[in-house]
Amino acid sequence: MSVDKEVTITATSTDSWEAAALAAVDRTEATVHSLQWAVVEDQWLDLKQGGSPVYKTKVNIGFRVEE
Repeated sequence: MSVDKEVTITATSTDSWEAAALAAVDRTEATVHSLQWAVVEDQWLDLKQGGSPVYKTKVNIGFRVEE
């Protein structure tokens, strides 16, 4: 029997929503092993006054719990 866990990660990028999603996966993969899936839950722009927009992406990431 296997057990999986899911976490929600929010990441940002000044380039794109895709880059933000990949940053969430890359950062999670640095500390959690056996990643199984990633699902984009939400995306939005942070519009700073006078600055460039920041792409924000909320990603649900699932991984296998080690025995």
